[in-house]
Amino acid sequence: MKKIFAVLLSAALCAGMLAGCGSKPAASGDSTEMKEGQTIQTVVDRIIDEVGIAMPAEIDDTLMKDVFYIDPEKDVDEYYGQFAMVNVSADNLLAVKAKPEQKDAVIEAMGKRLKDVQASFANYLPDQSEKAQKGRVVDRGNYVFLVILGESPESFDDDLDRAVKIIDEAFAA
Repeated sequence: MKKIFAVLLSAALCAGMLAGCGSKPAASGDSTEMKEGQTIQTVVDRIIDEVGIAMPAEIDDTLMKDVFYIDPEKDVDEYYGQFAMVNVSADNLLAVKAKPEQKDAVIEAMGKRLKDVQASFANYLPDQSEKAQKGRVVDRGNYVFLVILGESPESFDDDLDRAVKIIDEAFAA
């Protein structure tokens, strides 16, 4: 009985870790495109309107390289994002349309940024640490999103789910 419970618990934890760390990766060169009228900026703006971000600052080329580990010239066709410019918030929201051959590098870079944010709050501000731990890298075709958002510990899961739903709604079925 204990072995069965241990196996089930391990499977549940593995599934939870995979679900929390991002979405199922699409093949490089996937032709998934946004619906007409949708852009990465409209998606980011809608998420910010509906979920919020503390003290937002727009992400520029320098921040892309130095903080998000992404070379805008080499790795992306376009990007838009905002993150909290205060050290008491883990909020990060970045959307990138990766060049097809660079998609995996963009996913890896966003994963590194997620780990940086998680580490920076690990022993500092428990609610922000929890928010960072729940952060996700989501990819849809050549579009990759880093989402670390939430208003309060009670709503972090719902806020992240709402952000991913907004992302999903931006793409053709």
